Amino acid sequence: MLSYRHAFHAGNPADCLKHAALVFCLAYLARKETPFFCADTHAGAGLYALDEGFAALNREWEQGIGRLYAAEKQNAPGQILPAMLRRYLELVTGSAAPLLTAPVLPSASTKPAPYPGSPEIIRRMLRSRDTAVCFELHPGDFAALDTLLRRDRRITVRQEDGFGGLLGFLPPPCRRGLILIDPPYEVKDDYHLLPETLSRAFKRFSTGTYIVWYPLMRSSPAPELPLELTALCTSCGPRGSYCRVELYTAPPDAPPLNSPRGMYGSGLVIRNPPWTLKAALEAALPYLAEIFSGDWLLQWEEA
Repeated sequence: MLSYRHAFHAGNPADCLKHAALVFCLAYLARKETPFFCADTHAGAGLYALDEGFAALNREWEQGIGRLYAAEKQNAPGQILPAMLRRYLELVTGSAAPLLTAPVLPSASTKPAPYPGSPEIIRRMLRSRDTAVCFELHPGDFAALDTLLRRDRRITVRQEDGFGGLLGFLPPPCRRGLILIDPPYEVKDDYHLLPETLSRAFKRFSTGTYIVWYPLMRSSPAPELPLELTALCTSCGPRGSYCRVELYTAPPDAPPLNSPRGMYGSGLVIRNPPWTLKAALEAALPYLAEIFSGDWLLQWEEA
């Protein structure tokens, strides 16, 4: 479990989908004056250099954030960038992201800017009255995360497994919040701990927005996981609305050889999504599928 480093995959198509949804949902929570709470169960290092270290080995960001940025600059694929993706792109590459010093481009002549992972995205979107907790078990990534966030009094950083630590923070005192669960799925225990943790979390904090990410792999040890997650949304705690979102970047029967862990895409199950997210996804998913040369799925169920 401690061998996983998200830096290998920073900024790839899965990050684009996950982080665009995260930005949208946090922005929706911020529409009300009352404070909200955010938890990131598997936070990683928080900020990733794309031109050196792990991210430079497979350069997965070139097929993700690099393509999205280039498409926006070229007005490809022949349409205006959907608002959901524009908000996300501005946060990670524009004036809303003061740590970025250069645009992200898949070009040898341009130095790519650092890519913000989920804890850094959360930090940039918190207001003074909001709070967050970020869990990271890997000692190297925790040290980087702690260095990045330790001076921010709004955020608690914990060196522990988020599956074990999350429940101690639920329900939050403000009774409003978002929980991001993004495990590495490196060991089979993740596939068991995830539904167990979710079922208990839903009962403690039924009104929270939960974003759960999962990989789509040719040889998945738990191919039934997406259906198990959607079933939990209706069977644990008060019934809530939910959506299932999948973005395919390769054929499931023949993913490219350089695809991480045989992945042909990734997905999200979101419990209690903002009602405005449906229309946003219906605009964003076809755009992402076209620039990533893939396909998409959206299942939306009301409470």
